[in-house]
Amino acid sequence: MRVGICGYPGSGKSTVFSALAPGAHSDGKGVAYGNIKVPDERVDRLAAIFDPKKSVYAEITFVDVGAGGRSARGAFPPEVLENMRNMDLLVHVVRGFDNPMLSEVADPARDVALFHDELILLDLAILEKRQDRWRRESRKGLAVEVNDRCVACLEAGAPLRTLELTEDEKATLGGVQLISRRPLLTLYNLSEEAWEDPATAHLREPSTPEDGAMSMALCGSMETEIAQLDPDEQGEFLEALGLGEPARNPFIRAAYQLLDLISILTCGPDECRAWPVRRNTPARKTAGKIHSDMERGFIRAEVYRVEEIEEARTEAALKKQGKLRVEGKDYVVQDGDVFHVLFNV
Repeated sequence: MRVGICGYPGSGKSTVFSALAPGAHSDGKGVAYGNIKVPDERVDRLAAIFDPKKSVYAEITFVDVGAGGRSARGAFPPEVLENMRNMDLLVHVVRGFDNPMLSEVADPARDVALFHDELILLDLAILEKRQDRWRRESRKGLAVEVNDRCVACLEAGAPLRTLELTEDEKATLGGVQLISRRPLLTLYNLSEEAWEDPATAHLREPSTPEDGAMSMALCGSMETEIAQLDPDEQGEFLEALGLGEPARNPFIRAAYQLLDLISILTCGPDECRAWPVRRNTPARKTAGKIHSDMERGFIRAEVYRVEEIEEARTEAALKKQGKLRVEGKDYVVQDGDVFHVLFNV
């Protein structure tokens, strides 16, 4: 899962990136990458039973998609747009503090609207060009119909993530990298003073996901300090601030929601591991996330829950109690399933 951190100059994008992905590295071309492990206490609970050689958590790759000034009000440089198009999820960092280096005062609503309009215009330019070419060619079919619906959606001022499409209809857009189709998390970056200000309460309250988008807030400077502390010191610092956890944790949960991800688990003497998969994924396709041979030679899956193995202590005992379920290729995996694949290739 690749999460692109983007924002206008002066928004504190790099500070937020450092807070979310400490220890990041650069590719030498102005793009920074950082991997963080997704906290999952179920992995720890399984490890307490199986005593594996290692525990492996799901990971998110954060990408600082690049910087650069605006060539015109609101315009991202082409190389930044190219990076944005390659992300699974976009995070728009919005400035919620005064920056003496900028002439404009902080105005989150203005920058949110500017970003919204820019993505729509970018996608509209691509699809209108496609539409004009196909009209000259008198082309017909599903791809043309979907393209026309997308253009109408954008002309109405709505991003493409709000447009409901079937899997066949989505396939017609497979070769077109449309930025407004990407799930979007708007992240308000507040100063410490703004964080305490009752006037920003509406920004600090996380929104519920709707049409592939949601919003939340953090104090980037404060979260960077937290990220640099040892785990024991973090707890004390968070308690002193009246915070239950670093902002990274609710951020990860929001990213999972927007990408419609769940985690399934595998366990044994070698490793206990969490695997991110899309919600409503059938067992055979899920097996392929673990290894392509498992999908190709899938026979069946044995499935149970963490709380069941905690009570039984062994898989043999689970089987004896009738709690180790045997599922076929079409079984839809559930969040927290402990998943063991039987296959033959």
